[in-house]
Amino acid sequence: MIKLKKITKVVKKMQKAPIIKSIVEYLNTNPISYHTPGHKGGQIVPPQLKEKWPLGVWQYDVTEIKNLDNLHHPTGCIKEAQNNIADLANAQASYLLVNGTSVGIQAAILALGYNSLIFVPRNVHKSIYSAIVLANAEPIYLPIAFDEKIGIPLGLKVEVLKKYIKKYPQCKTIVITNPTYQGISYNIQELVDLALANGLKIICDEAHGSHFLFHSELPPSALSLGAHIVVQSWHKTLPVLTQASILHLGQNYTGPDFSLYLNLLQTTSPSYLLLASLDSCQTFLREEAKDIFALAIKKIGSFKERIFHLENLELYKTKADQQMDIFKLCLCSPKASGLELAKLLREKYQIYAELAEENYCLLLLGIVIDDLTMNKLEESLIDLNRYLEDLTNCYAPIAQDKILIPATKIPLREAFFSSKEKVSLDSAFGRVCGDYIVKYPPGIPLLVPGEVIDERVLNILKKQGEKYNIRDQIIVVLE
Repeated sequence: MIKLKKITKVVKKMQKAPIIKSIVEYLNTNPISYHTPGHKGGQIVPPQLKEKWPLGVWQYDVTEIKNLDNLHHPTGCIKEAQNNIADLANAQASYLLVNGTSVGIQAAILALGYNSLIFVPRNVHKSIYSAIVLANAEPIYLPIAFDEKIGIPLGLKVEVLKKYIKKYPQCKTIVITNPTYQGISYNIQELVDLALANGLKIICDEAHGSHFLFHSELPPSALSLGAHIVVQSWHKTLPVLTQASILHLGQNYTGPDFSLYLNLLQTTSPSYLLLASLDSCQTFLREEAKDIFALAIKKIGSFKERIFHLENLELYKTKADQQMDIFKLCLCSPKASGLELAKLLREKYQIYAELAEENYCLLLLGIVIDDLTMNKLEESLIDLNRYLEDLTNCYAPIAQDKILIPATKIPLREAFFSSKEKVSLDSAFGRVCGDYIVKYPPGIPLLVPGEVIDERVLNILKKQGEKYNIRDQIIVVLE
């Protein structure tokens, strides 16, 4: 039995991080584990990780024992942590998610869209389509706007939503995304206002906008604008472990008891490492967000000014109806594709981009700007600019295939549960798709089950098949 060193120092800040406080108090008892997990608080660690992961990682990986609460029925430290986050975000209630934002989206659509129509802009994440299957909902797909120059999907136009509300007055739920994967917040205030004025329940996938609540110079969070349910991937832009997310109920939420739907889907063995990271981040944001974001925004603004003069690299600039997350940099070049830029950054400077597309690559900055790594990025871009100058070739943006709304032959849920077979791409024309055809990132499907594989789709797959989750075969509904 490993004798745990008694932890006598409990930082004052920990009083505001109740999950961490409870774990520390548990460890202070020098506990002897006769319960899960099987590593027994770090006593049994595989050799491959024994010297790589600190003992504290294993010790914090606890389970629902006395005084550590229960995520499915919180009454103690987890409930207090959720209340703290709701207070921070000015939400009616907030829920800790350990199955990622996807589980929050699925629970939200079950709660507000079960067995009914739902407006779905066609640039939404795959998890929303999966939620529609679970909820037996009927999607009404909305076309979206694109940046014509480099092919970035922008979002839903207000006039498009007006037209569809008039055409489908019986639809009372809408899903919106704020911001896009590329960090663009498009008409969000106007869209929320229009939806609310027409009695729509609003579910917002705010996976990439967790930080929007914390500074006025960032695009607005849909939560502050009146959305009913907002789901945020704290792990994408905040200092939280991967897979840890938050779901907020807006102050005007009047739906069913939300915990019933979340408990239906979320694991009964939650990772306390994830829970503790969310708890810690809440305290961090409450105490330091104002200064941290102000400093980061100032540093990023200065950085952009210093690289503005580079002739062979440029940053995507938003238009009047757009707002851009300052922490995301869409990098383009007249000398190289986005794929080539990402490769050069990786191989020459060990800088790994978040996303690489034909016409741009996407860099995601942290909310705390480390001067050393920021200087490294600046020096690398200056050097890359010189390297590109010596290239004789020029790169013209390639017209991008827009996100389609293919014809639906079989309802999504029915197609998902239908019998299927695999066929070659050459044999797929006119067949009904039996699976999601999607590329990661960004996780936006080209096709969903039930849609017809037409010539436009086949042309995209024959050009870009390796980027999607198919090779030379495609899953179709058995005829």
